[in-house]
Amino acid sequence: GYEPPKYGDYEELERKYWKNITFIAPLYGADVCGTVTDDTCDIWNIGRLGSILDYVNQDYGIEISGVNTAYLYFGSWKTTFAWHTEDMDLHSINYLHFGESKFWYGIPPRFMRRFERLAEG
Repeated sequence: GYEPPKYGDYEELERKYWKNITFIAPLYGADVCGTVTDDTCDIWNIGRLGSILDYVNQDYGIEISGVNTAYLYFGSWKTTFAWHTEDMDLHSINYLHFGESKFWYGIPPRFMRRFERLAEG
């Protein structure tokens, strides 16, 4: 199913994830333009963060989906997002609206090539 299995601690859950990743594909929706935050909300409104990227749209009329506009991602148990570098090496903001905690793996830039060799097998 799409619910996480019973687990005693996060290490056990992680083992179950890697052991079963190829069985039963998870539900996943990526790169959906929008936000679940109401337009009148001034706090934690991912659609209106007030960053320098706002000027790209205001001054030049350039909208870069997922960079200076909000994107939504929907996932279930075992949903995996590919290892990647953010667009234009910008930082990313993520907000978990509902569900179990997420696991994040980060590779320091100095180990990027080493990780790529490992992924290539």
